[in-house]
Amino acid sequence: MSTLTDRKAGHPRRRAVILAAAFVACVAGLAHAGPVPPLLASDGTRPDPSAPLVRVRDSASGRSLPAQAELQSLARADAVRQGALPSSGARLAQVAHGAYQLSVSAPGYHPLSMPLQVDGTAALPVTLWLQPRRPSVEAERRALRAVECGVCAIVSGHVYDRDSGRPLPGLRIRSERGGSATTDRDGAFELVLHASPHTTTDAEALPETTSLVIEGGGYRQALRNLALYQDSHDLILDLAPGGSPPADFGHVQLQAGTAPARATLAGAPIVAAIEAERVATDRHQALDPDDPHAVAMARELAAQAATLPVPGSIRVGTNCSGRSCTGVSVYALEDYVGRGLDDEWIASWRAASLAAGAIAYRSYGAYHVANPVNSQYDICSSTSCQVFQPGSATATVAAAAATRGVVLTRDGQSIAFSEYSAENNAWDDPSDGLSCSNPDLSCGNGRNGSPRNGWPCLSDPVGTGRGCFGHGRGMSQWGTQRWAANHGRDWLWITNHYFNNSNQPGGMRNAFLANLATATTMLDNFENGVGRFGTGPTYSGSTVGISTASTAMRTCSVRHGGTCSLHVRLVDDPGSSAAWAVRLLSGVGTPAANAPLSRTGSVGFWVYAGGSGMSVAVGIDDSDGTERSVTRAIPANRWTYVSWPLADAGQWSAWAGGNGAISASNVKLDAIWLYHANTSYDINVYIDDVQVRN
Repeated sequence: MSTLTDRKAGHPRRRAVILAAAFVACVAGLAHAGPVPPLLASDGTRPDPSAPLVRVRDSASGRSLPAQAELQSLARADAVRQGALPSSGARLAQVAHGAYQLSVSAPGYHPLSMPLQVDGTAALPVTLWLQPRRPSVEAERRALRAVECGVCAIVSGHVYDRDSGRPLPGLRIRSERGGSATTDRDGAFELVLHASPHTTTDAEALPETTSLVIEGGGYRQALRNLALYQDSHDLILDLAPGGSPPADFGHVQLQAGTAPARATLAGAPIVAAIEAERVATDRHQALDPDDPHAVAMARELAAQAATLPVPGSIRVGTNCSGRSCTGVSVYALEDYVGRGLDDEWIASWRAASLAAGAIAYRSYGAYHVANPVNSQYDICSSTSCQVFQPGSATATVAAAAATRGVVLTRDGQSIAFSEYSAENNAWDDPSDGLSCSNPDLSCGNGRNGSPRNGWPCLSDPVGTGRGCFGHGRGMSQWGTQRWAANHGRDWLWITNHYFNNSNQPGGMRNAFLANLATATTMLDNFENGVGRFGTGPTYSGSTVGISTASTAMRTCSVRHGGTCSLHVRLVDDPGSSAAWAVRLLSGVGTPAANAPLSRTGSVGFWVYAGGSGMSVAVGIDDSDGTERSVTRAIPANRWTYVSWPLADAGQWSAWAGGNGAISASNVKLDAIWLYHANTSYDINVYIDDVQVRN
């Protein structure tokens, strides 16, 4: 399977299914009319082909896991099904068409959730890969042994039956280099092979490769072009009984085939309609130097990193032909980055190159969570999207951890589409046999860019004399290695260089880093109770439009972080025609009962609205009264992080005796405000992780 290739997919559709957590399992006053229906078809109910076959696996070893599963309807607060999922997996029982959240958990693992749409369409099989809470130290030990050896590469992994998930012991694994191993009772193996040290010291060197043959017990599988690093390269292999066609693990630069073959691996020829759609979509994101708002936004993002929510999980289409896939794997986003980066960046490259790559890889994946390529999966695992295979290399896992949560943004509100390709030098070498799909090479040798597609020219001398390989937009993957290895540049410099011309943005080269390290003080996370939000929504005399039947209670069925959140149920007051304005008090509205906030930070929280038309604000107790923030509109049915900089006078207006600005050095949170037009139906709102960031 090829890597280091063009990012060519057309602009995907907006996600039709809901990205966020589900409604609470049991709302006060509601009760099940009968026994809870079963979760799994194996419980004696008729299987529904529009509900998926679900398995759970350990993302580090691939081992099949028994797990607890919960299916929560997003339309009915009391519609929740729970059950024990066997390690062999099971199909979900028949459910009404609609939007759901499927969550799984197992002892010793981080829980994982995914959105699920049941609409009559035949569902693809789903595997949820749980990340161990305690990472294994074995991979680190293997990597250390490889480095200490000096001429060693360690290839390890686990082998399983593709259909049953059972480990396959006693299989013989042979390398063309002479090494061999036998899988143990857990299907595990380890091979120590010779690898030349020049692939680590030479910045331009490609890693050596090997081919493996796995056979025994009625199974046979060949693996070709497996890269050898002075590192631990761990594989998860699922074999079908009998013989299977060879699996190609090679990066596109490692392929020794003909020029036409390598062009095909690079994704060429590009489908003109998809490329035109991608470029057209990019146009509205480009920086217009004549737009003062856009210029001001770029300056603000350059001066201070934005804070953006990052999705917790990603649905990856597997066994793909182009963007059409036959299975779905769900990973925690950071797990996905750590385990997939080595499929796009070469794991023997410098740490700064890999860290810069992790940011591009993470941003590309997170962008597709919000803009999925298919209703059943967010992103494909082929070169038509971003290459991903189970397994990992220690160096790329470390690069993902070093940049955890860091993404790119063009507007301070959403994650940018972070394009990259192998070699972005704007010069085509006709003799190298590589596919150059950049239609505009006017920037010339030693420069990157595709002005016709909105990417202005960028001086990039490290690529001089290297033939273009890819579309020429965004980050040059080989460029990241050369800047790190030959010029000592760190990942911050490299990322800013390619995505915003080192704070001199123009056109599509206007993406800035977000979620750089900040100090966060948690005010209330609702893990042990309602915290300072102990009064009901109608306690304050400033609340209008809702009934005293409205409630604010802790729930552990729906949450953004941790295990619990605050569930606010808003019930209309039939005797009032006023629009809803709810002052949800913190500390009973008494400044002495609230924690002090530094005026240099921003106050914010995560919020989930179970209906459209909701907006929120906050009130702050200042030295001269109470100020109220501008409102933030909240999209329906997904978690959104909202925040207000305390020092920005444009965010505040006088409310009760205030002056319209936060002027005291220490201030207090007065309340969270919830707004909605007058309506006759109830609305459920969830609030989590109320915090201040400095």
